[in-house]
Amino acid sequence: MTTEMNKALGVARSSNNFGIFKDQETDWVFKRTLEPMNEKAAEIGDCLYAARLLDETDGESWIKTWEDLGSRVERQAEEALKKGQKIAARYGYWRACNYYRTAEYGTSPFNPRHFEIWSKSVKAFKKSCPLFTPPIQYIEIPYKDTFMPGYFWRPDNSDTKRPTLILVGGSDSLGEEVVYLTGPATIRNGYNFFTFEYPGHRGCVHLHPQLAKRAYYEDAFNVAIDFLQDLPGVDERIALSGWSYGGYVVSQVAIHEKRLKAVIPDSPIVDLYRISQAFFASILKLLEGLSEKEAHEIFDNMLAEYPVKKAFIEYQLWTWGMKGKTLADYMHSEEVKKSIITNDLHKITCPALALVGEEEGKIMIEQAKEFIEGISSATKKMHIFNLRDDGSNDHCQLDNITRGMDVIFEWLNDEVFNFRPEIICSP
Repeated sequence: MTTEMNKALGVARSSNNFGIFKDQETDWVFKRTLEPMNEKAAEIGDCLYAARLLDETDGESWIKTWEDLGSRVERQAEEALKKGQKIAARYGYWRACNYYRTAEYGTSPFNPRHFEIWSKSVKAFKKSCPLFTPPIQYIEIPYKDTFMPGYFWRPDNSDTKRPTLILVGGSDSLGEEVVYLTGPATIRNGYNFFTFEYPGHRGCVHLHPQLAKRAYYEDAFNVAIDFLQDLPGVDERIALSGWSYGGYVVSQVAIHEKRLKAVIPDSPIVDLYRISQAFFASILKLLEGLSEKEAHEIFDNMLAEYPVKKAFIEYQLWTWGMKGKTLADYMHSEEVKKSIITNDLHKITCPALALVGEEEGKIMIEQAKEFIEGISSATKKMHIFNLRDDGSNDHCQLDNITRGMDVIFEWLNDEVFNFRPEIICSP
């Protein structure tokens, strides 16, 4: 499905990509890999080398090229660390994590190396954590006889009480990706940074396949916020933000969790079923009335030349506990049908900032407006990013994370916490 088709249906990525790949979704994934360059988690030369080497119609070519790049950069980080070059090492590990992440993004859950490549990404990132001052802390939040993995990062080693930003990812983000994209900006603004992988998030499903996506998340976040409040330097000033599908998750949580002092969905999703109908409309129409076997055959044939897109859809089904099922099964899922919060929006009373990109599509902008109009918050605002004013019009500001984070902290500091942080030079 092209970006223009998605825009017409109401859900889209920005069309402002590089044009390196013929498939627009694949090209968008490439742009996403380059975006953390501002935090030293990508480099142009690395990425252009990989892009020109691989064959976008060959899934194994995509996986091998990005995995090989991740391995090369990780080896360089290891060599730097042996020489005592900790700065070079820590950012080398971040780049390796990102490149492995890109390889895994194009790896289907049916591929036996899916877990292995994900593990390489996570392990590379964890090697970077003690190389920061203060270190990034890996955490495991006890939950339902297992745990939810995450990270906690403070501006310094003191126990000074500071506001905390909880920022969680969406359907397809890596937990570590959330850290290297948004953690440094949070630290520079003088906030504690906290993220974790809730049920259905990539790392959580890799570790605990039984913890799939669902309609309700307040229990998982209740446990996570309990955990957060016992950490040093954390006070009652807690803001919660979520990307993409995380925009649904944090909005649903804010209906129930009254310890939140602010909620920032990016972008707000108030009716997941309606979003899904628009995003997968063309594929769903082709599968209508077919048997499961026929549906799989049509799906495989239609996406044969788009392995990254195919892997993405198969991944989505996997995170809902539907590995091997079809998009028709997804649309008939009771959990998906229950993922609608329009009737409960009025229960959100904390300050709220809704973020959405101008090219995310009509339905995404409509749902952001529904969110703002439906909540009872006295302090509320919607920001629609556009290229002219923001240098961004894409989903979750994955074309200008710097501008997205600036908007968040300007609003939090001025309208919520009246907070004026000291200047922090690192990371």
